[in-house]
Amino acid sequence: MKKNIFTLVFALISSLIYSQASLNDYEMAIIPSRFQFQKEDNQYRINSTIKAFLKQKGFEAYVSTDVLPEGFLDYNCNKIFVNVIEESTMFTVKLRIEFKDCKQAVLFTTDIGESREKEYAKAYNQSLLATLKSFDKAKYKFSGKTYYDEEAQEKLKSRDREDISTEVIKVTKSEKEVTYEKVAKIAKPETSETFLKVMDQITKKEFVLYKTTKSAIYLCNQNGKDGVVFAKDAIWFFEYLENGKLISEKIDIKF
Repeated sequence: MKKNIFTLVFALISSLIYSQASLNDYEMAIIPSRFQFQKEDNQYRINSTIKAFLKQKGFEAYVSTDVLPEGFLDYNCNKIFVNVIEESTMFTVKLRIEFKDCKQAVLFTTDIGESREKEYAKAYNQSLLATLKSFDKAKYKFSGKTYYDEEAQEKLKSRDREDISTEVIKVTKSEKEVTYEKVAKIAKPETSETFLKVMDQITKKEFVLYKTTKSAIYLCNQNGKDGVVFAKDAIWFFEYLENGKLISEKIDIKF
């Protein structure tokens, strides 16, 4: 009963946090090399100007044609997506900027910047600079939010979709022993460098943890449940989805 109540409260809190997502939850930004109104990449230097502006504000910003860091595109929900919308008239260039999350929810929109300059290059740059000035209204300050557990979940799903390797766990209740059976094709032989085995000191359940690029984040399949094992304030948790709900279990493991 207590476990069900904890799960419900955890789900409600997670839902509330997600619903209150803001620009402050992100420190990475991706800018397309060409917006819909542009005829060529970085026309009028709009895209590179936005990149430079966001970097000044503290973002790790990239244009889509840049050489991106390894793994940058493996998971998209830890970054914002920038879009510039043109609302020009016959004699006036008007631009505004939208900042969206991976679900296309608008987190912030700048005021419209406009210019009546006759030369297009100058007009677009003046309009862009004018709309960027209103970015201060967002009062951006990175909250420090991390997405490590979500990234690990996405990598786990990706691994399953690619059918690289899967572990099926069979539990013999009478002997309380866990055996592992390989049932999928393995692209590369696994070694002790890629996984480790630990035991819950209370339940005596054995966990096979697959290493990720984060030292405190592991992919895990426990009794057929795909999830992640991670540490929060020196306490370890096993989280997985069950019937569409996020289940979080505290576990007592030592390395």
